[in-house]
Amino acid sequence: MGRARWSLSHYFHQRLLGWLDNRVPAANEHHLNLNSIFILPSGFGWSFIILSLCLFLLGTNYQNNLMLLLSYLCLSIMLLTLFYTHQNFARLALKSLPPRPFHCNQNGELLVQVVPHTKAPTKNCYGVLSFKWLSTTRLSKRDAHPLAVEAATRNHHTSFSAQLSASINSQQKQTLRIPFQIKTRGHYELGRLTIACDFPLGLYKCWTHLDFNQAVTVYPKSQEGPVVVNNIATDEASTASKDKHNGNEDFYALNDYEVGQPLNRVSWKHVAKNGNWVTKSFTALKSNSYVISLSSATDTEAALAALTHATITFSEANRVFGLSYKGIHIPPNHGVKHRHECLAALACFENSTPFNNAGSSSLQQDSNRIRAVK
Repeated sequence: MGRARWSLSHYFHQRLLGWLDNRVPAANEHHLNLNSIFILPSGFGWSFIILSLCLFLLGTNYQNNLMLLLSYLCLSIMLLTLFYTHQNFARLALKSLPPRPFHCNQNGELLVQVVPHTKAPTKNCYGVLSFKWLSTTRLSKRDAHPLAVEAATRNHHTSFSAQLSASINSQQKQTLRIPFQIKTRGHYELGRLTIACDFPLGLYKCWTHLDFNQAVTVYPKSQEGPVVVNNIATDEASTASKDKHNGNEDFYALNDYEVGQPLNRVSWKHVAKNGNWVTKSFTALKSNSYVISLSSATDTEAALAALTHATITFSEANRVFGLSYKGIHIPPNHGVKHRHECLAALACFENSTPFNNAGSSSLQQDSNRIRAVK
């Protein structure tokens, strides 16, 4: 019985999402309009309507003009509030930023900016916005699996409210941080976000369901455990051409600064001179590369947790390392992008849970997104 009820609810939920996909298509930036806004009286609004009708009936029954005038006044307030609530909410325009990857035992954040509306760039939306995930998270189409979608849905019902600032103008952008939680590793597409507002009197509730077309990679949890570290010695030619360590031996070159690199490698002279953030790279005459691996007999989730911890440790130590575990074979390298590539491969590793390897294209996209939010 419970399974049938869930199937029926899931069916109507999917029909609703399909209808919303046609009415409010997914986009990185949304400017609210007539098609994307829904409005109905709130609980307080229905009570206000019932009170107005009661006053009208009493005034008619007892022929009391004051009661009739009061009922007309209440209904006029309801009518004016209907237009003003819709007009205020229709000024809202939101733009999403790519979410940072995070571990499955942590909380993620979706950054949403309040930007000027194309039809009313000088007017602001006022009031308190409430956020709630409607369609929660879902696996991308290449990884779609009912069990994984169901697991993600149960773990993603975060509600959040934010006060819109009245001082925001066309030159400023207010950033809202929408928290969410995913307890299962993998590569997910964020679902639709329900945004509601009842400004000014709370008589009506305006809401919309927006899909910001964003995806996030959820890393495995990091837990210290035994791993196999193979030391690979490199010769002088290989070291000089490929292995550029951040040591103190010989200066090699200046590279663009990447988020996560140690600040002691930043060339502050260049920052003070022209504002460009660059880091110093050094090369040694001889260096070592490492390949992190683990036995296939180890429990999969425990192995992924240990490999995740080792990847983070080696990356923070600026070591050149690679990863080898079952179907994962990543050559030695270093840097923030390499760390994300390793962690994303572990996150999308195929095992008994319904996940498939995400592919090199998605890993490259997430590698580019990792620097989008500082």
